[in-house]
Amino acid sequence: GPSLMFYPRRHFAQAGETVTFQIMAEEVTNLMMSEIQLEYDPSKLEIVSISQGSFFQNGQNSLFLSDNDETNGFIQVNTTLLDSENPSVNGTGTLVFMQIKLLQSSNAYINFNGSDTFVNPENISIPITQKIDGFVQME
Repeated sequence: GPSLMFYPRRHFAQAGETVTFQIMAEEVTNLMMSEIQLEYDPSKLEIVSISQGSFFQNGQNSLFLSDNDETNGFIQVNTTLLDSENPSVNGTGTLVFMQIKLLQSSNAYINFNGSDTFVNPENISIPITQKIDGFVQME
């Protein structure tokens, strides 16, 4: 780490079925903010919901914003800690929960687009050493 990954990495589904992914930060130190940018094929996948994971919610004040451009298949999620006493987290945890519906009988990916960032309380980027995309495989 630090890594950014979908968990599980792959779901098996039939057309019309909804699955839930977690987007996790793994093995991070001093993480205050994350910006996640995803791409997907909107003819194959529908984003049913996007919600905050528990990593920044353990008794701390946080901010969670998400924007889904369904026409172009682009999602941006920003989440940050607002506490001045404990402005960062360490370890591994869930940043985002996503419910995704497979729209047709074909395999589909949801990918990190490469512009994702982790930031520490000093506003310095934390290098992300590995990113693992999500995959919905037709049953």
